[in-house]
Amino acid sequence: MFDFLKKTKKPNPDASRLLASILVVFPAVQSVTYESKDETLELSFALNGKFSQDDFKEFLTYVAESLETFHHLEGLSGAKIKLNVEGVYGTCFLNVRRDVATLTCRELSLLTELAENYFGDELIEDYDDYYPDEEYLMAQEDYLEQCLSNMRLLRVEGRLVGVRERERVLVYSR
Repeated sequence: MFDFLKKTKKPNPDASRLLASILVVFPAVQSVTYESKDETLELSFALNGKFSQDDFKEFLTYVAESLETFHHLEGLSGAKIKLNVEGVYGTCFLNVRRDVATLTCRELSLLTELAENYFGDELIEDYDDYYPDEEYLMAQEDYLEQCLSNMRLLRVEGRLVGVRERERVLVYSR
């Protein structure tokens, strides 16, 4: 009768906190999506500028080689990574899809740093007038690692999307 009256399942709080923490700790990440069917996170970085396909191919090779080296040094095997780019002129999005089972906070830091170093000012980062201090960010990174560990243990159903809108972070279920 009235679809809006149907009870909807609330998203798992650990999964919601994970997405929100990623957006708080890493201002270069514009959105993050958790997909339960393949237990992956997709991080989207926004870029503003004119890029050629060669620019992106070079960057994707750079990231793939860097992550392969990182995984080797960390002793991780079986990591699932998918990189793609949407758009070429104006604002475009670099998407990184990773499995939750092997993802770490250190790898998220590395991905962000690689994007910042490669694209510089062309990478859109959402810094507020009040940017959290180092101590707060370290506590958030610890919390983020805890959320990642919880996600490995729990089965989270559905699809969650976290987005940033200026100083706000919104996580919703789709």
